[in-house]
Amino acid sequence: MPSSKPGRSTSKNRVANKRPTDPIDLLVHEQGLRIKDVYLDKSLDLLLLVLNNGQVVRSNISDHDRLRGASEPQLAKWELIAGGTGLSWPKLDEDLSLRGFIQAASVRNVIRSLAGPGPKVARSSKRQARKA
Repeated sequence: MPSSKPGRSTSKNRVANKRPTDPIDLLVHEQGLRIKDVYLDKSLDLLLLVLNNGQVVRSNISDHDRLRGASEPQLAKWELIAGGTGLSWPKLDEDLSLRGFIQAASVRNVIRSLAGPGPKVARSSKRQARKA
């Protein structure tokens, strides 16, 4: 019987234990990628996630509205949630997912690579002065 709501199935024939096909879901759910530790530095606008595979994911505190306005002591009161797949600041009512951090970092890396090398910096003025 079709569902009364578009896009929703009422079928009881759902596949249980379906394997994820999204690359990030594969990393998190199949390979067990987890947040191991977190480092924050408000003065540098820096939020670093250390993962259980030794990699580091970087984010900016200012990218997250509730964190942007928080004090250093408030930022320091984070906790891992969902078995290390999320990060929470209960007093700030902010929960962030490892998936979201990976997606944002991936987008930044792609944009950086598409932008190509930065503008060339002129050689030192001493060299130019020697030519004159």
